[in-house]
Amino acid sequence: MAASVQPESILKELAHLWVGLGHEEDANAAGQGVLRACAMTLVIATGERDDPQSLGETIADLMPQHPSRVIVLRLSSSTGNELESRVFAQCWRPFGRRQQICCEQVEITASPSRFPDLPKLILGLTVPDLPVVLWLRGVLIGEHPEFRQVLGLPDKVIVDSAHFADPAKGLENVRALNQRGWNVADLEWTRLTPWRENVAHIFDDQQNRQALTEIEHARISYTGDAPPVSAHYLRAWLARLLPRHVELSFQSVVAEAGPRIRRIALEGRSFSAAASLEGTCAVITVNRQTQRSAFPAQSECELLREELSIIGVDTIFRGCLE
Repeated sequence: MAASVQPESILKELAHLWVGLGHEEDANAAGQGVLRACAMTLVIATGERDDPQSLGETIADLMPQHPSRVIVLRLSSSTGNELESRVFAQCWRPFGRRQQICCEQVEITASPSRFPDLPKLILGLTVPDLPVVLWLRGVLIGEHPEFRQVLGLPDKVIVDSAHFADPAKGLENVRALNQRGWNVADLEWTRLTPWRENVAHIFDDQQNRQALTEIEHARISYTGDAPPVSAHYLRAWLARLLPRHVELSFQSVVAEAGPRIRRIALEGRSFSAAASLEGTCAVITVNRQTQRSAFPAQSECELLREELSIIGVDTIFRGCLE
């Protein structure tokens, strides 16, 4: 490992950063001081083609709710022997407050020849006694075998199979992580929260619950040539919710740009129900009676907030992967 990129040297840089921030705040804010905030270590593995500005905006939006020591790993495809680092702070002032709150951020750029150095480097930079979360932002583990060692460090691994060029390969990687025993989460599953809530609300009514046994067919409509990963997750979830005799199927539909899932229909001899998406509204129909509710678009930051709020295992999602 390069002498300048050692955990000890980076931690010293962070210490100097805090001293500098404190002096700057004392000079500019009449001694209000800087509050250091950290609830976890958030490791983000990203490729060289990833937009740094987009990622930076997401991190800045996350920090007020989930303050962390952020370690960004930029995985380069360079054939050289690249291993570089830099440190800086993410700071904000809560509304109506003069005191500045700051979190630490470390950026590490590594070429494939230096990937074996990353586990030791990351381990030396994690905050003791706090959770460690690894977010694989569009990075497939199978493409970088040496990087698999990093998976032994976090309490939770977050992926987003929607970013993968091959959805089937993405789903295969998520299942492989789960089979190895890692606590894995997929933002494609998180995007389904409103869909699952709307379907579950249909059966809040006792009469509708009694009609569960009458359902014979469930159909998931989606846009595109092949079912997205989210459709496979929904199918697995419905299989757990509905009686075993229910036939589950997919249907491709033409729709304007937007979420890939467009409709969930449940049909039986004397009972029918559906949850469909129209613009920013969810339309729930039960035996021809219709109601509407808001179905706002979810940003990447909002999805991550939901996942970072629960570090433990999502038993329902894990069951849908098996």
